[in-house]
Amino acid sequence: MPRYFFRLRDGEVVRDEEGEELADNDAACAAAVEVFAETIPSKSEVLMDGGDYEVMVTDADAAQVYSITAKGQRY
Repeated sequence: MPRYFFRLRDGEVVRDEEGEELADNDAACAAAVEVFAETIPSKSEVLMDGGDYEVMVTDADAAQVYSITAKGQRY
């Protein structure tokens, strides 16, 4: 099974050094959406201040497979 790595960014970057073995790119995308959904509630302050929050998935070659982003914007 291929190994995928997840990077979380909300002004600071948290890199996944261990990764996770998943069946394919579709499974990695689904896992990224789950991580995003689980962690977005704790990012309200970042978003309300106009910051962004991103979960990015890369493969073992560091190629980007998927990214999901919430963008905060103050008017």
